[in-house]
Amino acid sequence: MAHVGIFSPNASGHLNPMIALADAIRSRGHRITFFLLGAPPLSVSAAGFEVVQLGGAIFPSDEHKAGIQKLGTLSGRAALSHTTALLSRATEAILQVGPSLVREAGVTALVVDQSSFAGGTVADHLGLPFATVCNALILNAEPEIPPFFSFRQPRNGWWPRLQNKIGWAGLNRLYTPIMKQIQEYRHRHGLIVPVQIADTWSNRVQISQQPVTFEFPRQELPQQFRFVGPIRRPEGDTAVEFPWSKLDGRPLIYASLGTLQNRAVATFRMIARACTGLDVQLVMTTGRGLAPQNMGKLPGRPIIVAYAPQVKLIRRSALVITHAGLNTTLDALSVGAPMVAIPITNEQPGIAARIAWAGAGETLPAKRVTPRRLRSLLMRVWKNPSYRIASERIRQSIQTSGGAPLAAKIIEESLALGE
Repeated sequence: MAHVGIFSPNASGHLNPMIALADAIRSRGHRITFFLLGAPPLSVSAAGFEVVQLGGAIFPSDEHKAGIQKLGTLSGRAALSHTTALLSRATEAILQVGPSLVREAGVTALVVDQSSFAGGTVADHLGLPFATVCNALILNAEPEIPPFFSFRQPRNGWWPRLQNKIGWAGLNRLYTPIMKQIQEYRHRHGLIVPVQIADTWSNRVQISQQPVTFEFPRQELPQQFRFVGPIRRPEGDTAVEFPWSKLDGRPLIYASLGTLQNRAVATFRMIARACTGLDVQLVMTTGRGLAPQNMGKLPGRPIIVAYAPQVKLIRRSALVITHAGLNTTLDALSVGAPMVAIPITNEQPGIAARIAWAGAGETLPAKRVTPRRLRSLLMRVWKNPSYRIASERIRQSIQTSGGAPLAAKIIEESLALGE
């Protein structure tokens, strides 16, 4: 039996698939311990996993919480810059205390979220094998692929390639404080010093929970890269209360802006106004950033809850309005539901671009949302069957993609956990 340590951002979009993966690895006979910044979330302990806190006095839990809360109030480049600053603080804490905590726990291998950039260095310092898991949109750069924060789709020609080059270069500048910490640490400890952020990821195995049909055509992914599709626990939605009796039989529109960047009250109001006058029933989830009772009275009297049994509701929905977070997007694609995406920041524009590229929906940047524009897109996606057909095509590929069981098997074999 191996003892596998998990490094992941303490955010639902990363933790939920990582918990599912950890559960699949545990089912193969291995012990799991999560190493997390911030307050240990209930979702991890409820799944029966050990948790070790990483921050200590370097990145205290209250500072981590305040940083996450601030992120929920930002959008666009401001949110991207703030996210990178949080990742830099995380890098500092992981490098300072991570190796000793992992050693004391007796961990024999690591599974590291792709955006936990320092996790691989902890593994290398301790001589442990590690896997990289892309729980969000894959971050691997290619000249023909627009950066993950871009709304653009791949196009031929020198100008699109130049735009991509400029975009990736700008992202590398944001990564500079993170890379300097990693480079200096590795130099001090006699480890190979990485040149670019991709050098911090595993050279044994890199796994993405995207289905390959929901990714732009790639030419330069490393040989050890594998697409496995959505990483989910077999039981699906956890038990979440929902007022099912309030559903009245009209076509359902499910709207979620995620669990982090979800404090955009004005956007929720415009969603409600856009659905007013349509023969639909709207269900909105606010996540932890906004209490439903603080939304006030909205047009059309939508059902508003903090959390919902998302997949069950999406199965009933005519379409989904999403911030283009990867997990909500994959949940919609897993049941063949079309989408209207309202991306806010970070990788959400890139996910929205893939929704449009795949033909599974339309996208409208958050800063351009008006009730009229949104209503027009809702009508287009709802009434045109081509969007559902495209989403259904991806659903069929997801059914054979392997998910958490395949990811666990690949990791066990690649890291030789059974030996």
